[in-house]
Amino acid sequence: MAVTYPAIGKKVIAKVIETSGDCSIGMQVGDEFELGIHQCGDFCGYFYHNIFQWVNVLQFDGTFPLFPDKDVMVWECPNAKNRVKVELRREER
Repeated sequence: MAVTYPAIGKKVIAKVIETSGDCSIGMQVGDEFELGIHQCGDFCGYFYHNIFQWVNVLQFDGTFPLFPDKDVMVWECPNAKNRVKVELRREER
């Protein structure tokens, strides 16, 4: 079955920018994933659960004062033993 995701709001790209240890699903520096409120694709479900609300903020043009660039956020995986750091980037469709 082919899956189509609705083009709602802005596009959010998660790019792996750093790893420490071995990611349990094999994500590596440079990997990119398009994320959204309907879409997590091949991205780690454990990590996605922690960043879902921030994906939502970026997708719907929200901001948060903790981050100096309103279009970019950086988050670390909740797996303390095998850290993966991603940059969430908002883009126009």
